[in-house]
Amino acid sequence: MLHTIRHQTVFNFETTPQSAVQRLHLMPLTSANQRVINWEIELIGGTVELVTDDFHGNRIHLCRHDAQSNIMQISCWGTVEVEDACGVVGEHDRSLPLGLFRNETPLSKAGARLRRLAREIVSFRRRNDCGDVELMHKLSALVRENIRYVKGRTNVETTAEKAMELGVGVCQDHVHAFTSVARVLGYSARYVSGYLMVNEKHVQEASHAWAEVYLSGLGWVGFDISNVISPDDRYVKLAIGFDYSDVIPVSGVRYGNGDERISTEIIFDQQ
Repeated sequence: MLHTIRHQTVFNFETTPQSAVQRLHLMPLTSANQRVINWEIELIGGTVELVTDDFHGNRIHLCRHDAQSNIMQISCWGTVEVEDACGVVGEHDRSLPLGLFRNETPLSKAGARLRRLAREIVSFRRRNDCGDVELMHKLSALVRENIRYVKGRTNVETTAEKAMELGVGVCQDHVHAFTSVARVLGYSARYVSGYLMVNEKHVQEASHAWAEVYLSGLGWVGFDISNVISPDDRYVKLAIGFDYSDVIPVSGVRYGNGDERISTEIIFDQQ
């Protein structure tokens, strides 16, 4: 399926900052199931200073704010072709060892609640003698049951254990909880950011997130915990990492006084 995407983020500064640098994870990945046909990034009120790849293989753009402007508008657009592979991504093709994806991170560190969930999954496997794919779908469902999808109660610094305590969260919290438990169980798991076409909704305010787990015989397999399914050709992958901190679409540092207002709009069309 072909997708045309336009993603725009605008920073409006109350006072023009002395300096501001942004790191962008806004270039879709190319893989066996996804092909980037064309992609452009344009800045108003800033310039791209460096284009490189991070240690996960994500393409990143480092941008510097124009000191004469009180706005910085970051726009990207292009066309991406995605094949439905029932969530199967394939063998590990990145430079980082698989074992690193079994390590906990500050955002996905397992506490008492997540370890209790891990014990439930172990018990489920013993009772049902199921394979890895079924087990991960069961984990996805349990995380979704324990963390109801509610906006505004968590933020980008909320840990998986805290989301479990609150019992609410968004896709980011679902992925952190899922990867946390998968790692406790001994699986390599990673965080994925991207876009999802939901119910023909063409204009969206945020990107999406899901998880991938490395399963013997299949390689990396995706699980969208928020929707309790595996990704299909409605999903466009932007970046991968250990947790959200590795894949933030737009992040940076600013020097100077005054507040800033940030607005984001994503226009997503299928062909």
